[in-house]
This record gives sequence, structure tokens and C-alpha cells, in this order.
Amino acid sequence: MKRTLLWAAIGVIAPLALAGPEILPISGMGYLSYDVATGKVTPQAGGQRFGYSLWAATQNFNYFWGAYESEMGLDWGDIAGPVGIGGFGFTELTNSQAEDGDAWVFIMIYGEENGWNSTGRIALAGFLIENIPTSTHPPDEYWGYIWEIESEPPFIIDGSDLDLDGLVDFGYAQWFVWPTPGSLMGPGIAGDPNCVPPRCPGIESAFDLFIDPNLFTDPNLTGGSFFGTYWFGDCPFFQFYFELFAPACPNGGASGRYCSADIDGGFDCTVSLADLSQLLSNYGCTTGCTRMMGDVDPYDPFGPGAGDVDLADLSELLSQYGDDCRWP
Repeated sequence: MKRTLLWAAIGVIAPLALAGPEILPISGMGYLSYDVATGKVTPQAGGQRFGYSLWAATQNFNYFWGAYESEMGLDWGDIAGPVGIGGFGFTELTNSQAEDGDAWVFIMIYGEENGWNSTGRIALAGFLIENIPTSTHPPDEYWGYIWEIESEPPFIIDGSDLDLDGLVDFGYAQWFVWPTPGSLMGPGIAGDPNCVPPRCPGIESAFDLFIDPNLFTDPNLTGGSFFGTYWFGDCPFFQFYFELFAPACPNGGASGRYCSADIDGGFDCTVSLADLSQLLSNYGCTTGCTRMMGDVDPYDPFGPGAGDVDLADLSELLSQYGDDCRWP
């Protein structure tokens, strides 16, 4: 599968981008977590969740987008907002043979973003992930990691409903930097081979490409570095691998449930009337219901619910009602 240019802005076409890389197969993956405060990278045997999943494009990924160092991809989606974000997950794959510590990635989260060279985007949060391990495998193989990052303090995704589907439109950009000429590094591509949308509303099988972006002097990407919108082709539901986590509550509260029914969007780690009202406003929803709508049963802070909002969900919330899961 080759990426296909849908539209390019006149005057910014660069030879490097015209030689655009292919969608490449993944040879192998591991898990890492990253401490933003200290820069420490820690191997994980499996995923380390910081809170339950609010939005995820993580299904069925066996390929990645092999970017050159001058290229940054921006993807987008929709989420019920305003909502607090406690962490996120992303992937990086590479065949770079550079020394460990010489590669890094900038992650930016945007509000007011609906792709296709949107205007008016607002930078909500930015992260510099350093000390990315490079490859110890042959240069014709592509290996990498699923990273999970905790954000302290949490940040808020809020903004307009640009596509009129009742949800807030947001975007996420990933810009990888590494020193090995001719090698590639980039994010994994998630998708559904049956062309059924995964649990990430607002997806389109496209991403915006920027050339030589400067995320610090121009965090809202208004400096004219947009190159074009690319289509992944074939199945209409491909997306850069990404996941957003709710902030994790630090203690179990009286019920020992860690306030998993804290669904009002403020994530204050208490279960109160605001959370009950949120559930009751969606009571009777039968399919496609999210945890933020009240689908809190079965109790599993890291997994999906049953897809509905019914008596079982109300009972679960009431079993937690009054819980305070903040630090004493």
C-alpha cells in the first residue's frame, strides 16, 4: 500500500516529500513507558495503563508510516468533550542504526482540528519524548515500541464540533527526529480490515503532511509548512496508532473501585451528582454507548463496557456514589 497525495499546496512541494516513503511492514514490537518529568524510559512486559481508555485507534496494526526526518504527520478524531486527559499511547518504528539517545519525537495535541489543512487549530499540549531507542536489527527490518506516556498534570481537550456530529474535534501530530541519513522512523498505522470503524469516532483514512515544522516557535502550525493531505487507500478506516487515557485516580475510595464511574468529564476523582446526572441523561442508550456516556458496567477501569447504559450501569455508579479517590 502506497500513500496517495490528495491535495498539495502550491509553493511548498519539496523533492524530499515527492520521494515519499511507503507503508512498511512491522518486524516486531515491544512496550515502553516514559516519565515526562525525569526523561526515564522503562521497558514494560505489556501495556501500562494510567486510566481507562477514552479514545483509541489501536486495532489490527501490522504496518507503519516510514517518515523522513523533515516530515510530520497530523491525524485527527472526535471525542466527547470537554474531557480531561491523563496520558496517551503512541508507536514508533525504525530501521535507524543511530546510537540510543540520539532520536526523539515531538507529540502535539490540538483542539479545533478536523484535518484537510484545517485553519484555527489550537495547541492544547506538547511533549518532547527523548532517548528513543533505535534499531539493533538489520536495516531492512523495522522494529519499534508501543509507548505509554503519563501527563502530569492532565490536560483538557475542548473546542468546537467542526463536523457537526455532537463531539469535539481534536488532532495529534508526531514529528520524529533522528540522525541516520537514509533511514526511516514513524508511527504505526491502525485499521480495521473489514472496513468497520474501530472505537475511535471521527476517523478518516487520511492524514495531513507538514514539511520542516517548527513546533516550538509555531505550535499552531500556521507558518505555511503544510504540504498536502494523504490517503492510505483501500479500506476507508486507517489511522495513526494513538490512544487517550483518562487520568488515573490514586486510591480506591470506599468501594475500592478507584472512581471508575467518575464520568462527568472533570475527572476530579469523586463520584457525585454530576456523574449520576451524566449517566441518567443517556439512560436507555442501547448500542455504541461509551464510558463517558454512562457505560460503567462491567467494572473494568482499563477495558470497554457493555456498549449500553442500563440498570447494571446505574447500579455500578450507585455502588461508588460518594467515593473520593483523591490523595488524602
